[in-house]
Amino acid sequence: MLRINGVQIGQKDEGNGKWMLGLILGVFLIGTGTVAALAGNEILAEVDTVMQSDSRSMSQTMTLFSASGQSRTRELQVFSDSTGGEDQMLVRFIAPADVRGTGLLMDGDDMYLYMPALGRVRRIAGHAKQGSFMGSDFSYVDMEQFGTRGFAVDYQAIFVETQSVGDREAYQLQLEPTSDSEYSKLAMWVDSERYLPLQIHYFDKQGEHFKTLTTSEFALFDDRWTATNMLMENVQSGTKTEIIVEQVDFNAAFEASIFTTRNLERGQ
Repeated sequence: MLRINGVQIGQKDEGNGKWMLGLILGVFLIGTGTVAALAGNEILAEVDTVMQSDSRSMSQTMTLFSASGQSRTRELQVFSDSTGGEDQMLVRFIAPADVRGTGLLMDGDDMYLYMPALGRVRRIAGHAKQGSFMGSDFSYVDMEQFGTRGFAVDYQAIFVETQSVGDREAYQLQLEPTSDSEYSKLAMWVDSERYLPLQIHYFDKQGEHFKTLTTSEFALFDDRWTATNMLMENVQSGTKTEIIVEQVDFNAAFEASIFTTRNLERGQ
């Protein structure tokens, strides 16, 4: 009998052919985890490639739903750029009046928030990034991952299986954080053709299902598939946040000054 890492893979007295078959199967099984990790990381890297762009401007509406069903809708613009060597993103609220001028700036690893009521720019510390973004069910980290950062830099991905999600074929991945995170793990279903997430389950520090992100509509902008309806549901509190993408320009050009705290403070 031959064992590798405690796994029995063959009986030597059963004949050389059977012994070799057992050896091959055993090595394959031992390496399955590594293969799954390689495949998972490759899929996740492709997700980031598809979701990210050198430059982009977007018009969106964000609707917040309370557990009782009451809703508030906000209009915002998102600008992102990575041509200067650093990932940069500016989120600006333009309506309604009570949030108009509020803005979020992401510049590399730094994050800043401006609220007209405070009249000053506030830097968001590392631990605070895990908090709710403007009362929504998206955290600052969530916004950063979908906007500029992507997932591969923060997670190790394991390929689980291929499944159907609605009428789409999807790769199921399990994502384990590689550094401090507000989540203990993520389960992600990736469209096998477009390489965009169809659904993501977020699990809290205790390993309990915390939030579910579902993308239900897609459209082509500048020949690129883009998720145009994203719903984040907090399954523990019953609140929901829906983001609808109205327009995207992947060929946008920006002045460098747009991604500065000075411009953020202008509130326009």
